[in-house]
Amino acid sequence: MSRPIPIESKNNIIFSIYFCYYHDQLQVSIFSFSLFTVMVQEFKKNHTNSHLFKIDNFSLLTKYEIDCIESSVFDLCGRKWKILVNYDEDEEHVSIFLENQDPLDVELEYQVYVVSQLKAVWYPKVNVKWDFSASSKPIAKGITNLMSLDDLKSKGFLIEDCCMFGASLPDQKTERPGTAECFSLIEKPLNNKVTWMMTKFSSFDPEKAHQSNEFIVGNRKWRIEVHPRGHEEAKGESCSVYLVGEGYINNAPKTKTFAKSKLRVLDKLIGIILRQPILIGLMKNMMTLMVLWSSCHCRNFVNLIW
Repeated sequence: MSRPIPIESKNNIIFSIYFCYYHDQLQVSIFSFSLFTVMVQEFKKNHTNSHLFKIDNFSLLTKYEIDCIESSVFDLCGRKWKILVNYDEDEEHVSIFLENQDPLDVELEYQVYVVSQLKAVWYPKVNVKWDFSASSKPIAKGITNLMSLDDLKSKGFLIEDCCMFGASLPDQKTERPGTAECFSLIEKPLNNKVTWMMTKFSSFDPEKAHQSNEFIVGNRKWRIEVHPRGHEEAKGESCSVYLVGEGYINNAPKTKTFAKSKLRVLDKLIGIILRQPILIGLMKNMMTLMVLWSSCHCRNFVNLIW
């Protein structure tokens, strides 16, 4: 004999989000890891106009097919910059670039490099002159195929799945100490499963967007957003579900976000969970509701007629 389902249960829908991985980025004056403390202190002391960019869990970049990592925006000699680290999985080489974030029209000497973890050296020790022509868009300059993955490991630049890169403006004078930050890709982060039950689903205005309460995963705030009658090209055909990235917590650097997640909806009548994997890459660093990219939402998540 089948068990009758209460009317209230028929009118509820359960959505859930599961984060497979997430990245945290922390801006620090000195790393808390004892292995790096002396090295970073010494480097920052002797290179006041430098920025170090440490990447933890380096092997996960290959596992999750992430080919470009960006630092947060940092200040060198009164100008704004970013470090870009590219990994070519096919060629197994790492490239590094320095990208200006302010419009410039000046010639500067710069260095980009990878830092050894065995001794006080970095590679390469060369200054490159860069003519910043006036441009409204950021310009990235650096070294393609800086070093192979095998050489990074064998020469002491990649140890315990950690690698440190940097950038300097050697011909500029400043009294400010150098800066540093750490990028870490984390599998199954804390609080990586969130469930939202929309009770009395039929009472929600089908033409409007409805959001869950705010929840936190990693160093960002998130919400699940549902359009009962669909959104954009799915209007009138499907229920559309979005994962919305909002603000940051604990003064975290406002960088682009890497994450992989799955949106799910539970069919309570037959106990089947419909899943939609989502790869979130390079989400805009906005403090308010961001513009949703096609890679982090499901417009045709569930057909209106099952």
